[in-house]
Amino acid sequence: MANSCSHYNKYGLWDYDFKIQFNTTGDTNYIRVPLSTFAADYELNNGLCAVFVEYLDSSDADSKQIILGGMFYQSFYARYTLSKFGASIQLYVNKNALPGAYLGN
Repeated sequence: MANSCSHYNKYGLWDYDFKIQFNTTGDTNYIRVPLSTFAADYELNNGLCAVFVEYLDSSDADSKQIILGGMFYQSFYARYTLSKFGASIQLYVNKNALPGAYLGN
């Protein structure tokens, strides 16, 4: 982007989010991840704002799943439970999450 990330506050860009809903039969929960979670002033981009999100082309086999990297954990944290039968994961919204972060139904 052509400016630092803070420049876009006045335009409401950081009010947008990604809604992620998992394909399960047990609940109707979803996650709202603020777009700002994936934005940072990037040194390799002359200190200008970069939004670290990739386009997922539905015709590409590599686009059948998403990877939520380390920036995701600014707003959420995961608790993993391991057992002899497998593993489970529980997600929670961080206490100091970015505005708009949500987990529920």
